[in-house]
This record gives sequence, structure tokens and C-alpha cells, in this order.
Amino acid sequence: MGRRPRPGSFWRRAAAVLGVLMVGAGAIVILRSRPTGDVDPFGALVGVVGAVIGVAGLLLPLWEHRQSRREGAVRALVRAVEGHEDKQYRNILGPGSTFLPVRFRFSAAPDGSPGDAGSEEWQTVVDRYLGLPGPVRRLAVTGGPGTGKSLLARELTRALAGRHDEEAGDGVPVLLALSSWGGPQDGEDPRSEGFHLAFRRWAVQQVSQTYGQPSAQVEEALTDKAVIVLDGLDELDPGGAEERPRAAALLRYLAVNRDCFRNVVVTCRSDVYEQFEGPSPLAGAGRAELLPVPPDMALDYLKSRSEWSHSGLTERWDGVLDEMRVSPGGPLARALSTPWRLTMIANAFHVRGEGGVGWLRDPSELVTRWGRDVLWERYRAEEEDFADEHGLPGRLWSLFTPEERLRSAEDSAAADDMSSEVEEYLLSLFVPSVVAEHPRDPDRYPAERVSAWLTLLSTHRGVDRFAGTRYLSLIADLRADLTPHQMWPLGGRRLVRTLHGSLYTLFALVVAGLAAAALRDPWDVAFCYPVVVAAGFSAFVAWSDRADIDPSSRFRTGGRAGGLLDLYVRTVGMPMVGVYFGGMFGFVVSANLTRAPLPDVPTTVWVATVAGALLGIPLVQNRSTETYTTVRGALPGQRHKIFLVCAALRGRLPLRLGRFLDWAHEGGLLRVDGHAYRFRHDEFEQYLWRSHWRPEILPPCLAAADAALRTGQTAVLPTRAGRRMLEQLDTLDQHGVDLYATCMMGVGIAGSNAKTALRAWAGHLATGTVDPEAEAVLRDRAVQAVRRFHEAASRAG
Repeated sequence: MGRRPRPGSFWRRAAAVLGVLMVGAGAIVILRSRPTGDVDPFGALVGVVGAVIGVAGLLLPLWEHRQSRREGAVRALVRAVEGHEDKQYRNILGPGSTFLPVRFRFSAAPDGSPGDAGSEEWQTVVDRYLGLPGPVRRLAVTGGPGTGKSLLARELTRALAGRHDEEAGDGVPVLLALSSWGGPQDGEDPRSEGFHLAFRRWAVQQVSQTYGQPSAQVEEALTDKAVIVLDGLDELDPGGAEERPRAAALLRYLAVNRDCFRNVVVTCRSDVYEQFEGPSPLAGAGRAELLPVPPDMALDYLKSRSEWSHSGLTERWDGVLDEMRVSPGGPLARALSTPWRLTMIANAFHVRGEGGVGWLRDPSELVTRWGRDVLWERYRAEEEDFADEHGLPGRLWSLFTPEERLRSAEDSAAADDMSSEVEEYLLSLFVPSVVAEHPRDPDRYPAERVSAWLTLLSTHRGVDRFAGTRYLSLIADLRADLTPHQMWPLGGRRLVRTLHGSLYTLFALVVAGLAAAALRDPWDVAFCYPVVVAAGFSAFVAWSDRADIDPSSRFRTGGRAGGLLDLYVRTVGMPMVGVYFGGMFGFVVSANLTRAPLPDVPTTVWVATVAGALLGIPLVQNRSTETYTTVRGALPGQRHKIFLVCAALRGRLPLRLGRFLDWAHEGGLLRVDGHAYRFRHDEFEQYLWRSHWRPEILPPCLAAADAALRTGQTAVLPTRAGRRMLEQLDTLDQHGVDLYATCMMGVGIAGSNAKTALRAWAGHLATGTVDPEAEAVLRDRAVQAVRRFHEAASRAG
């Protein structure tokens, strides 16, 4: 378990060892020659010193070259980090120069306690981090969903890159998305050197792909002083696993492995972070706990996004401000309590009307639909229904003060349902508002198509073994993998694979047939053999059903921009190899088929040579450069093009998918992590995923509940009707869990209650018991439960 040598230590060790060897050799020669007097001791000493100085003169330029290369790699990576993170930062902020009201409470206590410090603005996080006691600085950024953890991590990375002082020996800050880390291999011990080397290789690969730097330079730049910002500790174990093995292994690695990165920043949801053992799961770390946005700061942000505020006309937000102040725990206050939801509201209600006159939407509709008065009425109605259904006395609301009644409503399930409805409504407006306010080209794509395309992209979870509605509950918590060369299943998995494999198989058969018919001479076979092998191997791989069909992508660590050698190989070397072997194959085959005498060959041979040279290029090198992350390799490039054609012909995605992804990235709908796109926010991605699968789950469940209710109401033979109802409720049993995954929580609860009430009524009928009073009670409960199920479904859209 050896520590990785520090930069430059190799040359110091080599010089020391060489010096010791030379001194030892000189001493042996002097001692052996002393009796005979063949060697002058003083001259030998001078010679040894001269040799040491000469060798040092050779090593010093090499050491200086290595040092300058390392410093150049650090400077290049710092510039790349600053430029990339600044662009992502601007995309998140959206139009204008307003700052999201992200606040945090900082604590440097080693036990992770929050301390007595007040709230601070997000711009001070870099000062707080640099103020941690060195030389090792660690920070945990925690908070609820949508509170700005990723934004704070990006701001910290960007600010550290801007303040980087190479002379002071500052480390390079880099931001890595933990969702792309595969975790330890085969339960490897986090204390082992293998774990560290695997994690470091992953970090080098991600930095290289994210910031477009050669992996060799990244390896040089990521020294012990580098600041590694790891975003999304809670995303390491999707599906809500209680043990969270990957996250626990990473925290243990950072705590006990002596070779691990020292300066680390981790972002994680507060509830997940507090599940790990110990008061401070990230060893030796301070903590920045993100806080909810107070109403005044939320309104200030919304006004700053409004052009009316420049003229002092802010009356359109007065109703929202009054609602938030009077009902701080109501649905609207909850919707405005996080920077992400503030962004959605700002986008939705700052879109101009037709011709740029007026506003398209009025914020007062939020108060009208989800204000405190509506909350109170819904809460009172639900309480009265529950009391009537179970024969309980109703509450004497006249004895409660208005404030007490409002607080009771804010703590109820009705408030939770209304808060979810507000969020769903704002999410439904996010795409149209972003499209209307796109900073560069708002009229390029219709909002309806953008929403449909993004909805389809959200379903690509990259899990091949889980397909169809049977596995929705298993993949609901996963995240979409929008790596361009792995998105081909969206065009139709069987169709794209069959077309790709058939084309390459046909090509391989043609090549093999021409070679078998024309080649007789051993030298001709030797020249053309590589083309036949390459065609056969390509045909074999083209039938692969894996999302990632490029074998080299699992070993390649280079970024989008490599060094001079990598650039030469990609742009000149590989195409020339294809030209050479393809042209040689075309020349030899055509010359043998036409029996052309050398050197007087006919024109057809030269035409075949040129055709073979042109076909040889895509056989070994084919790239699609329309996307930000680029599709590399011959086979992935060809399958990507087939996928684009199939998806466009079937109306699923645009033909120029890469341009659309870049356009969505510029508008703030997507972001870039490493070599893949990701949705702007997890809540946005989950909303799109739910809206795709909801039509396949909710209508059958509603239909099954209605059918069971009609069967019971029109029953002639109660026993047979009860059994028939139980059969009809199988659909609700099959999709009961999926309702929670594809709909709001209130819809899932209403569906479960409807199933329970209908099953109780059906069970009573199936027994054949004659009890009109009990049957009436069960029937009324089932009718009310199905009605509430429909109401919840209608509010969910």
C-alpha cells in the first residue's frame, strides 16, 4: 500500500541512488588499486566529482522540462476549469445578472454540530472554505432537494479556480459528478491501494472528459494539493437503499486510506448525510448547511427578474408576498422556499405576451388556486367527509381562532397535496417558459416538441435488464444517462440493432467474397487480410445489444481535446490507415478480377482503388462532432447515425439531435457532467419521466376501480359479483406501487384507499352474508374512495 510519489521525487531519488553508486564504485576502485599505485586517489576523487557534476548537468534540464510541463498542465487545467464552470454557472442562473438567494449556515466544528453562526450568502463559501485550518481542508455541503447544493459546489469550484495562485502552491479545483462512479470492484477494501488507484483513474478520466484536457496532463496536475469537489453523495446508491454501500465505501476511503485525496468537498442531502455513522461522516470536515429561502428574499429575487421592478411597478407580486407572510407553512410558501422552485416561478411568470406586450401569466393565479383560503376549504371538506364516513362528530371550527385553523390546515395532508400540485404546475410551465426566453434562438424548436423530446430522453435510464411497465418502481429513482453514443435504444432497440448488424454483415460478406474470389497469391492475401478481419470483427460487434458497443470507450481516458500525438492519430493517422488498407484491398481485388497487367492497369482498377480507400476510412475512423461531448469510434458513430435516422423517421427525436442537445444546454434545460448530458434538476427529470409513464399506469387503474364499482352496484348475484370485483382489482394490485412512482403521493394514497375499500366490499359480497346495513356502509365507503381517487387524478393532470 505504497503512497504515490510526489512530483519530482523520482528524479531526486534517481540522483541520490546514482550518486551513491558512483561514490561506492570509486571507493572500490581506489581501495583495490592502492597497493599497486595504479590510481591517483586525488585524481580519482576529482574524476568522480566531475562525473557527478556532469550527470547532474544532464538531469537538471530533464527535471526542469518535467517541472515546466507539470506547471503548464496545471495552468491549462485551471483555465479549462474556470471557463467550463463559468459557462455552466451562467446557464444555471438564467437570463439577467440576478443572484439566486442561496444561504447556508457554516460550522467548522469537528463533531459536525451546526454551531451558533448565522446565515451567510453563497458567495462567501469560498472564504469559509479557505478559512478552514490547513493543510487539509474538507467541507460537506448539505441541504434538502433543490436548495442549491450543486450550485454552491459549482460556485466554490469556479471561485477557487479564479483565485488559484500557482506560486503559493495552490491545488487545482475540479468538480466531479459522483453519479458516474461505479463504486468499488468486488467489495474491495477502501484501505487498499487498489481502491485508491481505481478511484484516481476514475477521477482522471472524468476530469479529462469534463474539461477537455489530455489524461496525461490531468495526471500531472492532480497532485496531493488538488481540491476534489464531489457532487451528489446521495446519488451513489439510487433506489433509497438503506445501507448505501457505495457512499459508505467512499466515506471510509476518504477517512482511512492514506493515499486518498486530502482536500475534498462533498455535497449530499441532509437526511442522507446524517444516516452515516459518526457526527461527521466526512472525516475532518466542516459543514455548510443550506437553508430555506425566507419570503422577503424570495420576493426580492422575483422582483429583480422582473422588468417592472426597474420602474418600481411590483404590484403584480403583492398578493404572493401577502400570502407568504400570512401563511408561512402553506403550499405557496413551500414552493418558494428553495432556489430551484424560485427559478421555475421566475421563468414561468416573466414571459412576455404576444408582441412583447404585457405578461403572459399573472402571479395572482397562484394565490387563487393554492392560497390559504383554498387550503382551508379543502382541509375542512376533507375533515367533514372523514367524519361523516366513519360516523365521528365534526369539529367545532367556531371555537378555533383563524390562526389556529390555518395552522391546522398547514399541518395536514391537504397542504402536502397542494404543495405537490404547485410543483407539478410549475414544472409543466418550465419548458415553455425556457423556450420562450432562450438566450440565443427562442424560435428554433416549438415548445411542444421540445417537451416531447425531453420526455423521451428522460426514459433512457441505461438499465438494459429492466424494460416495460413491470419495472417502473425499480427504475424510478435512477437517473437518465444521456451519453450520446449510448442513446441509440431510444430509436427502437431491435430496429437499430438489426439495421446496424445487417449492414455490417452484408459488408463483411461482400469483402470476404471478393477476397475469396480474387486473391490467390500469398502476398496479396497478406496485404488484404487486415481488411477482412476488420470487417468480420465489426460485423460481430455490430450485433451487440449493449448500450455501449465501443470496447475502447471502457479503457480510453482521453478528453475531448488530446495532445499533439493524440490529435495527429485522430485526424491523420487513423484515416491514413483506412486509406492505405482500403485502397490496397480495392487495387489487389480489382487487379486480380480484371487480370490487368502491371504496370498498365485500366481505369476501373484505379476507380476500385479510390472506392476502397474511401470505404476504408469509416471502417477504422468515424466521428460525429455535432454534439458537445462527441461520439467517437467507427461502430458507435455508425450506430449513432442509424439511430438518428430511425428516431427521426418515427418522429421520436430530431435528426440533428446533437444540435438540439446543445441548444437545450445553452437554454438551461440540460447541463453537462463529464461526457454526458444531464437534466437541469432531478425534480425536472422525474417530472418528465412521470409524465411519460403516467398515461400507461393511471388510466388502467381508474378504469379498474370504476369497473369494480359498477360490478358491485349492478350485482344480481352478490357472491359472483364479489368474485368478479376481486378479479377486476388485480390491475390495481399490479400497478399499486407504480402509482406512487408515476403520480403524486396523494394520487397513490387515494388509489390505495380505493383498492382497500373496494376489496372490503367485494369480500363482503363474496361471502354471501345477508347484512344490508353493513353492505350499505361498505358500498358508501367504496363510492367515496373512488370519487376521491378521481379527484386526486384530475388535480394531477
